[in-house]
Amino acid sequence: MPAAWTATLLRLAALLVAGGLLGWFYDALVPGVLIASLGALAWHLYHLYQRDRWLQTGRLDSIPEGAGTWPRVFARIEYIREKSRKRRRRWRALVREIRASARSFPDGGVLLNDRHEILAYNTAAQRLLNLKRTRDRGQRIENLLRHPDFVAHLASGSYGKSIELPAPAGHDTWISCLLIPYGPQQRLLLIRDITANVRLERTRRDFVANASHELRTPLTVISGYLEALQEDEAAPEVWRQPLIEMDNQAKRMSQLLDDLLELSRLESAQPCSLETEVDIVALVHTARKEALAMSQHPQVVDVDIRSSTRLLGDEKEIHSVVSNLVSNAVRYTPSDGAIRIEWDVDDRGGRLTVSDTGIGIAEEEIPRITERFFRTDSGRARQKGGTGLGLAIVKYALRRHEADLEIRSRLGEGSSFTCHFPPHRLALS
Repeated sequence: MPAAWTATLLRLAALLVAGGLLGWFYDALVPGVLIASLGALAWHLYHLYQRDRWLQTGRLDSIPEGAGTWPRVFARIEYIREKSRKRRRRWRALVREIRASARSFPDGGVLLNDRHEILAYNTAAQRLLNLKRTRDRGQRIENLLRHPDFVAHLASGSYGKSIELPAPAGHDTWISCLLIPYGPQQRLLLIRDITANVRLERTRRDFVANASHELRTPLTVISGYLEALQEDEAAPEVWRQPLIEMDNQAKRMSQLLDDLLELSRLESAQPCSLETEVDIVALVHTARKEALAMSQHPQVVDVDIRSSTRLLGDEKEIHSVVSNLVSNAVRYTPSDGAIRIEWDVDDRGGRLTVSDTGIGIAEEEIPRITERFFRTDSGRARQKGGTGLGLAIVKYALRRHEADLEIRSRLGEGSSFTCHFPPHRLALS
């Protein structure tokens, strides 16, 4: 036991003994002990009163001296209070540093609660979203950022997927929004200015479209002369094979220009309407006939139709999706392989799947397979034909129909391409 407590207990015992002796001397033992106990209680109440006043002032120079164990109590309380003050100072400094860092971030950040109300935001978010401190704090974010795509994204609660939309500040500014969980019942909305990327992509798209248009006229002239030379009986026989090869390359270039123009149109187009019904079953059967008409096609091209439900969208674009997927499967599937085309509908929407037993795709290359001109094996792909734009066209045509492309493949075991159409794109009747 600490010496201070030992001394306190000894003093208390001495006080009670003294009170008892004094009471016994006056023939009042119990009142004497009681008076001594009340004196000890009064002494401790006085020190409690001093402690309470000291805690109210909080001044270091006003610490009561006390006696017995009370100096230890006062010293311990002051130690805990000083430790708490230092901790608070460190936290305040840390918060100031975090706020200063957040203000210097080039990207915007908006902290939201579980009701999507704004709790805090940094300077970049204030600029990109045109926020006002006194007006917008506590407002629901969808009341300030009212773009339909953002409202739908916020309602879906999908994290880790960013969306691009024009900024409410205007001036042809574009932003990318990413919603992530942040703390208990909170969300963090990350906002990035992508105006430069959008303008660069727009410039690239316009250049490709304009260049493709300009190249069509001279290519048409070249193709015309090549055709005339092939039909000319007076042409030397030694020219025959080179003319055929030049004509094939001209046709390939013409197909490339057509694909570039189609891709440029799909990239800049808005989601297509829901007014036209597309007979997906008929398109699947047409794609099968086209596959069987291709040279060196696989022996087996199966069709599995599990629903007659039609799609709502653009028939030409859906035909392009099916045709590109099937022709791509034919190119990379050996003659003894098999291709399967499936169409199915459930409560999650429609699924169009084209699978094959071909050469497959390496896992690290799957994320890039829908990029323009990307080839897993450029030499072998060039021999197989194609422009390298088919899957890019598929991706943007599906985007126009609010659909997603899922790719599964293993090298040497074949591939599976599945188009997921949302339920509202189905003509349910």
